Amino acid sequence: MGVYRKIFKIALPIALQQFLFTSVNFVDTVMIGRLGEIPIAAVGLSNQFFFLYNLVLFGLVSGGAIFFAQFWGKRDEDGLARSSALTVISALAFSFIFFVLSFFTPQFVMRFYSPDPEVIAVGITYLKIVSFSYPIFAVSMVFSLVLRSIEKAIIPMYTTIVELMSNVFFNYVLIFGKLGFPKLGVEGAAWGTLIARVIGLTSLLIIIEVKRLPGRFNLYHVRRINKLFVKRYFHYTLPTIGNEFAWSFGMTMYSVVYAHMSTQVIAARNIMGTIEGFAYSFTFSVASAASVIVGNILGASEYEKAYEVSKKILKLAELVAVISGIITILVTFYAVNLFDVSDEIKNLVRITMIISMGFIPIKVFNGVNIVGFLRAGGDTRFSFAIEATTLWLLGVPLAVLSGLILNMSFPVVYLFTMSDEITKAIILLWRYKSKKWIKNVVEGI
Repeated sequence: MGVYRKIFKIALPIALQQFLFTSVNFVDTVMIGRLGEIPIAAVGLSNQFFFLYNLVLFGLVSGGAIFFAQFWGKRDEDGLARSSALTVISALAFSFIFFVLSFFTPQFVMRFYSPDPEVIAVGITYLKIVSFSYPIFAVSMVFSLVLRSIEKAIIPMYTTIVELMSNVFFNYVLIFGKLGFPKLGVEGAAWGTLIARVIGLTSLLIIIEVKRLPGRFNLYHVRRINKLFVKRYFHYTLPTIGNEFAWSFGMTMYSVVYAHMSTQVIAARNIMGTIEGFAYSFTFSVASAASVIVGNILGASEYEKAYEVSKKILKLAELVAVISGIITILVTFYAVNLFDVSDEIKNLVRITMIISMGFIPIKVFNGVNIVGFLRAGGDTRFSFAIEATTLWLLGVPLAVLSGLILNMSFPVVYLFTMSDEITKAIILLWRYKSKKWIKNVVEGI
């Protein structure tokens, strides 16, 4: 199978899955937006905590996916099952921490994001209910990445369709009290999300079991996880967790800066993030496909082939980035009118989106290298170092300086946050060309 054909076989279902997910987020945001600026800000900030959880969880699971892809590259189904078992156990343990924080200390979480007492009160209600979906989401993510790694990305796409259709339905009837259901407002949005995630995971597990797909595991595989396996696993996985934590916590700090600028800026950033997701659903699906394809090749110890394939993937990723950026800018000028917010907020979204999409080729280059190539080859320590230092020594300090001390406008503050992306791209180009990331990490285990 040709490289580009293989990329599209894996990337398109991921892109469609992410596109659908973003579409539903967009519809949800519009529905919640009908309740007013306080609810949209409260749910948006509650979801910032989920965003932190999601990305750090992704660090853990994508660390496991290094092993999924490379074991599948050498057709070692036992190693794949042991990897998925260890990843599920680790993901559930990790989810428990976030569940405890969200359910037992939601006021502490919300106060971290916003000083507005009305926003905090509404956000607490949403956060406590959604917290029950965290472990469900974790198991879904693990098996979705397992299926991508064995080139069955179409399956999680189908189950995502079922989940998201359920989400739209239950959100609609529970937020607005339709079809005989009670009118619950923000609380209804939380229940709709929880119910939909249960339906999505159930669908996924049934398909995996009925089709007897590689990656499913039982007690036998759990018992075969020895000390060497655990040591090798966490040697590569812990840096990916650190990487995503550093990055997601940095994004969280950006949200804190925006929240302390004004509630209007929070609303603008939440709307902008919803629309941005459409562009990234296509561009970063290529990075996910890159991790699978290059990981499979490295698992078979075909090192030169891995580098040649990576060059083709980069060219495609940049082309997709430019096209997605242009389309997103055009769509934004009309999409903002769907939100029941002031003209000031709409203008903030339009201006800042132009800045965001102007940098999308650089963001995609960084994403394909970190999430795709370097992670596929187990070069996770370098990824962690570069991600953390550029963000925390450049991006976050400049956001705080421009947004909270100099009181600059939202578009200008956002522009300052792009400083770390530029620096990161220069360093990653050197690392990519050095080929030091090309390694087989499953040999001997």
